[in-house]
Amino acid sequence: MIDLSVNPYNIYGTCDSDKKANLREAIFNRNLLMMTKSENGVKGLIPCFNDTDITTYMNQKNVRKALHIPVTLPEWNICIPFQYEYQKQYTDMTPFFKKIYAAKVPMLLYYGDTDLMCNFLMGQKFSAELGFPIIEHEKAWKFNGQVGGFKTVYDGLTFTTIRGAGHMAPQWRAPETAYAIKQFVSNQPI
Repeated sequence: MIDLSVNPYNIYGTCDSDKKANLREAIFNRNLLMMTKSENGVKGLIPCFNDTDITTYMNQKNVRKALHIPVTLPEWNICIPFQYEYQKQYTDMTPFFKKIYAAKVPMLLYYGDTDLMCNFLMGQKFSAELGFPIIEHEKAWKFNGQVGGFKTVYDGLTFTTIRGAGHMAPQWRAPETAYAIKQFVSNQPI
């Protein structure tokens, strides 16, 4: 079974829990056992996530009304299993990146380096396998005099990590992430 005491979205972050944590862990492990290697179907759950605030917010009458949620629908809950079942339309994004590359539209891929769910090694491998010519080999970039991450610049694609950020890089390292994006959009080196 998966040890949910390590936050897979930020390995150095806390593993928040709430009164439903034990139930969530049991559901996660049950779903993990039920997963198949189906090419089109994926099931999952959000471990180490305290959903008390978001659940309370999403179930407020004024919020549901503002979001046009019919009163006939049940309360919002992050752990409803059908929310985590979806069909993959594409199993490989390479053709899309190559089409964007052919159109000469610059691309930025950024990853928090403490995220296990969409980890930077996966993104680094994907970027390299696209086969675009390397303009600048991996090197550190600085933010406020400190290492902000590591970047590799390809023709048409910049791959970078955001140092110390997890899955939600803009949430956990907002200044560094904003800097990287601003530099990229301004056609300036990160």
